Amino acid sequence: MSLPNTASATPALWQSIVILMSAIGIVGSNSLLLSPLVMAVGEDLGTDPAGVMQAASAYGLGVAAAALTLAPLGDRFGAGRVLRLALAVLTLGLAASAWAPNLWSLIAAQAFCGLAGGAALPSIYTLAAVIAPKGREARTVGLVLTGWTLSMVLGVSLSAWLADLASWRLVYLVLALLAAALWLGSARLGRISVPSAQVSSPLTALRVPGIRRGLLASCLLMLSFYTTYFFTGAHITLELGLSTTQAGLLPLFYGIGFGLAVLFDPILDRLGLARATPPVFVLITVTYLVMLVFAGHFALILFLSLVWGIFQHLGLNLLVARLTALDPGQRGAIMGLYSTVTYVCVFAAPFVGALIFTPWGLGGCLAFSALLCLGEAIEAALSLRPGPTGSALPDAPA
Repeated sequence: MSLPNTASATPALWQSIVILMSAIGIVGSNSLLLSPLVMAVGEDLGTDPAGVMQAASAYGLGVAAAALTLAPLGDRFGAGRVLRLALAVLTLGLAASAWAPNLWSLIAAQAFCGLAGGAALPSIYTLAAVIAPKGREARTVGLVLTGWTLSMVLGVSLSAWLADLASWRLVYLVLALLAAALWLGSARLGRISVPSAQVSSPLTALRVPGIRRGLLASCLLMLSFYTTYFFTGAHITLELGLSTTQAGLLPLFYGIGFGLAVLFDPILDRLGLARATPPVFVLITVTYLVMLVFAGHFALILFLSLVWGIFQHLGLNLLVARLTALDPGQRGAIMGLYSTVTYVCVFAAPFVGALIFTPWGLGGCLAFSALLCLGEAIEAALSLRPGPTGSALPDAPA
């Protein structure tokens, strides 16, 4: 993975990219962690799996609340400063999770982690746009986004192994130490993002031209992803009759594809936002439809999940670029709205997916996801216009 042909890719830039990528990896690992650890945590704390997942819900609600209310602080005080504060709070929340003597303590600690994650993610996306060398924005943002691969492929898998080997508490302690190390290493980031004189809030961000269409695009992409993703495990175990271990291979292949997509990010820089977005969403749509056709073949589903990860990465990269370009002075508030929409979709997708999966199985979820992404391809084709350099911005207020 590289930023080719650029003298701007200095050691300091690479250090910043690694810190931002790793920060996403830690936040993402924590958000996915309780699912594989649910039995170990439940046995230790004397509760059932449903009780443990209440802590996951508390984390999600904390992320959504912080993304909406705290993210605009990045516009006022600088995204780097907010990220450093969020990493400090995340360190405390993860340490408290490792120490939690009972379920309610774990729920409170995870809500604390959610507040930190909700403030950190918009700051990370903002900083990725700020540090990117001119003309290499997609490559830089793409590298930062591979932090989600770290969370899926390394964070969750290694954490489950470490929990089996030692204790689930050790997993949270290790994550706390990593968060503390990132806080120590991120001092330079605190000076990169220049605070805006403009006072931003969710309300001011909602008045930015193009924001509502951008948030609609976010909703269509995220709801399409989670509606299918949440039910792939049930499909593999219940409908194909395979093991939980085999079901766990799908997130692994998806995460590998998501990471490999950085090889294609330079194409996005060359095409520009307007020309790249509709084709990428058409490709995501086609991927869902092909998965629908071959849903009964496990090996093909694994291969297609790798392809899915590649195109989903490209779609997410374009979406972040679209939103961060709308108003540089309100990037924190805008990305806060984006994170809020994302976690609302995370909350809603199990309910929407259950209504579809029960009568029609995974094929119904895939068809629904394909329809949403096709809708976004049409929206992007109508809303985005090429700029003079090949980039694109929404051309009118939403």
